[in-house]
Amino acid sequence: MEKQVVLIDLFTVPEAALPEFLEAAGKLPPLLRTLPGYVEGWIYQVQDGPTAYNVVTTAVWENQQAFENAAERAQEEYRRIGFDPHEVVKRLNVKMERGIFERRPY
Repeated sequence: MEKQVVLIDLFTVPEAALPEFLEAAGKLPPLLRTLPGYVEGWIYQVQDGPTAYNVVTTAVWENQQAFENAAERAQEEYRRIGFDPHEVVKRLNVKMERGIFERRPY
């Protein structure tokens, strides 16, 4: 069985920028859900607890190939709609960390 691939992004978003950031974060999921190999994705917003991050996003893919295909399609879609996520992160003064993980039950 192939291992699932999980993209996890951790964000520190200034409070005043949260509405615009969350709107921007919602641009791509409708496309991702239509792609082959998509399993699930979530946007988490912190409610309580000591953490530097107040938003976390995840996207789970059936395997490495599905993940790579989705990354390519995401870039194509960003170009098509004229959206630059790096510009948004910079302009809103958002700090971000990204990790790509394999997922397995524990």
